[in-house]
Amino acid sequence: MATGVLLCLRAAAAPSGLIPASWHGLPGWMAGPLPGIGSGLTDSAFAALFLAMCTCYLVALVAPLDTRLTISAIVVLHVAFLLAPPLLSSDVFGYIDWARLGALHGLDPYAHGSLADPSDPAFAYFRWRTEMPSPYGPAFTELSYLTTPLGLAGAFWAMKAACAAASLGVVALVASCARRVGADRLRAAAFFGLNPLLLVWAIGGGHNDLLATVAVMAGVWLLLTRREESSGALLAFAVALKASASVVVPYAILGTRERRRVVTGVALAALALAVVAFAVFGPGVTGFLQTNRDQQQMVARTSVPNQIGVLLGSGGITPAIRAVALVALAVVVLWTLWRTWHGGDWISGAGWATLALIVCSAWLMPWYVVWLLPLAPLARDKRLVPATLAMCAYLVAVRTPF
Repeated sequence: MATGVLLCLRAAAAPSGLIPASWHGLPGWMAGPLPGIGSGLTDSAFAALFLAMCTCYLVALVAPLDTRLTISAIVVLHVAFLLAPPLLSSDVFGYIDWARLGALHGLDPYAHGSLADPSDPAFAYFRWRTEMPSPYGPAFTELSYLTTPLGLAGAFWAMKAACAAASLGVVALVASCARRVGADRLRAAAFFGLNPLLLVWAIGGGHNDLLATVAVMAGVWLLLTRREESSGALLAFAVALKASASVVVPYAILGTRERRRVVTGVALAALALAVVAFAVFGPGVTGFLQTNRDQQQMVARTSVPNQIGVLLGSGGITPAIRAVALVALAVVVLWTLWRTWHGGDWISGAGWATLALIVCSAWLMPWYVVWLLPLAPLARDKRLVPATLAMCAYLVAVRTPF
């Protein structure tokens, strides 16, 4: 709690390169209500505090846990990073910008990028200036339209509040699911809720991955409580928020005896979501699928395939490395689906497939780990927990400014 809160207080003090949206200054509405400490968040201060958080997290995972202290720490840290400025990313202003393009300017967010209207005030804070349309699902875009009447500052805080609330929802769902699969509820909640990548990158940055993740985990909880049709509907809704949620769907279908009921829930919800999406956006709504494909052609410097290319002396990812990564992903997915079909633990299968997606993707961001974090402590395959921690360690190593 101490290191996390201090990091937030340092961030609130002044503009910083670690607050990308502050490149034109840090207005009071963006700095938030926390009292600033020091001269701002420097690379060295961030590295020291963040690595201290990571060390404390690892200690917490092996130490005896007090229920009240653990829950208090989770809540306090969620509130602190909710109230902090937008850390390490300006994507939240991209969400707002695409919402304003559609709701205020009459431009289709699935056909236009942020450069379509540079006069909008949200554009000044979004660093990813591109013609690329929105890659987010229609359900998320429809919900984001609701923030437009709040103005820029109101929309920003509504987005951050929604992400923090979603994360706390995931904590509660993970704990409840853990009880049903015979895992330690408190330790499972701490594994997710105290993770520094979740707190600093996902909640601090206000990333919508948390909205999709809470919908996925609600679907998992419903399936564990034998409400198959409702589970399928929630999983379909999660995919309509963000396409990455689709990884879990086939494992949920194969992992229950009532497969037909899950499929029915998925199909009916998908149909209803499609009708609403076409009514709001027209046939161009399918553009987000093309944008997701285009995004996979981009390369993040710190992605695993790109780093393999660097280690091999090719300077980065090559077509051959990309092909090997895709084959590896396909092998893991097919193998885990086959295991699930033959009675294996479907949560373990979904977890390994999600980890493979993160490892094999050429476009990797630190907050993507929230797709995996809630699944690992629920899996019967206990190897998934250390594998998830290894992925977290890799992200910490390649994305911390030393």
